[in-house]
Amino acid sequence: MSKKKLLILLPVAVALAIVAPPAIFLGNVWWHDGSAPLPIPTAGTDDASHMDASQPAEVVAVASDPVEAERQLAELVRRAASQGSHIAISGAHHSMGGHTIYPGGIVLDMLSFNRMTLDEEQRILTVGAGARWSEIVPFLDQRGFAVSVMQTNNDFSVGGSLSVNCHGWQNDSQPICSTVESFRLLTATGDVVRCSRTENTELFSLALGGYGLFGVILEVNLRVVPNEFYVAEPHRVKPADYNRVYHELTRNRSDVGMAYGRINVAPTGFLEDGIITLLKRVPSGLATTSTLKDEKPSLLKRLVFRGGIGSDYGKNLRWWLEKSMGETAGRVLSRNQIMNEPANLYASRDPASTDILHEYFIPAARLGEFVEKARPVFLKYHPELLNITVRNVEPDQDTFLRYAHEEVFGLVLLFHQRRDAASEAAMQALTRELIDTALACGGHYYLPYRPHATEAQFLQSYPQAPEFFAKKRHYDPAGIFQSNFFINYGKALDRG
Repeated sequence: MSKKKLLILLPVAVALAIVAPPAIFLGNVWWHDGSAPLPIPTAGTDDASHMDASQPAEVVAVASDPVEAERQLAELVRRAASQGSHIAISGAHHSMGGHTIYPGGIVLDMLSFNRMTLDEEQRILTVGAGARWSEIVPFLDQRGFAVSVMQTNNDFSVGGSLSVNCHGWQNDSQPICSTVESFRLLTATGDVVRCSRTENTELFSLALGGYGLFGVILEVNLRVVPNEFYVAEPHRVKPADYNRVYHELTRNRSDVGMAYGRINVAPTGFLEDGIITLLKRVPSGLATTSTLKDEKPSLLKRLVFRGGIGSDYGKNLRWWLEKSMGETAGRVLSRNQIMNEPANLYASRDPASTDILHEYFIPAARLGEFVEKARPVFLKYHPELLNITVRNVEPDQDTFLRYAHEEVFGLVLLFHQRRDAASEAAMQALTRELIDTALACGGHYYLPYRPHATEAQFLQSYPQAPEFFAKKRHYDPAGIFQSNFFINYGKALDRG
């Protein structure tokens, strides 16, 4: 063989040696992956955990017309009061702690209650609580606007997002409650009241982050922001330095539109490495035409993510790719493109398993301490940990059952779990140790997820809970609005 041919073949051979192993690995992941997402459970029968099966007595689809919906719901509440029935409120039912479920109760399916209008001059979106963000993002995008604060993904409903007081990649922001100007609330008396920071202020603070226990949130007025373009800029960081580096990168930086972090869950460097990704503004004159691309969900992103299950190689590959290319691979994307991705893209398609979320809120200065103390807990239980995302949250000024009394970092953990008793018991034990670890660092856990916390852990994390449930008894003395979450934690504190 000539020297010239060798010089041609050598780089080809090197390229194949690099590309072939991950290509073969991802091909195998694709071959064994399910062909379609698992169906979302019918309202009131289960939630996103697929671990909370229940049977409601009745499921009521709420009318889309606001006037008809108010009449329908007022009659339903009065009927429930006269019959001693209980009502649970369901949107996209992506919470995992039975918040949208009450066995033998009436379940409201809110998803049809999704009308929306936009006051462009005031930048106020008026939207029905049943609307999903996947409907809202395109609606705003066509008008040159974007959501101010929401979760990273678009599967969820507005009412559900307000009820858990969600937060996202919108750095140096309070939770979504801070973007709410007002909302209409159907109360336990069947009356509809307007709640804001100046009207029915206590109900405003209780229903936001109130998990559907104070009534049905109807139409909401949300502040929105102009759409804009970002390019991702990753920065390597050690967890011990995360707080310092994050603030150096984001404080007083007008060019940073959003920011988030990842902690390494791969065996190589487990919990010893991280990335802070800045989504930096790119100057551009945005017209009021759609910036959303008509793209199919990325199969490659799914395979890389799901390839971590049961595979050290898969976890190491994903971390290497994220360090090398980032999640956006250097592309310029609009704010709406970034927030218009479904969580279901990455979800388990195995009916015998499920994906479970945890989240722990840690005072910003103690993030590194929490990661260091959590590491031996993970090594003890060896869970199938797929991801840790880090988001900062500024102090919440609005809600009663708040989780951000000071600046905190929310660590969102995603686990893969078999749907059997042994796996559930192991997850419960792991969760309780992680909650204790968070409490030891001055933090606490987030309430939308599996109800594994003990009553003592719940009270230590949310010392305002006894007063919260006392106020529920005041506003809803017959206990019309109920859920498994209330059964698990509220009843023990409802002494009246």
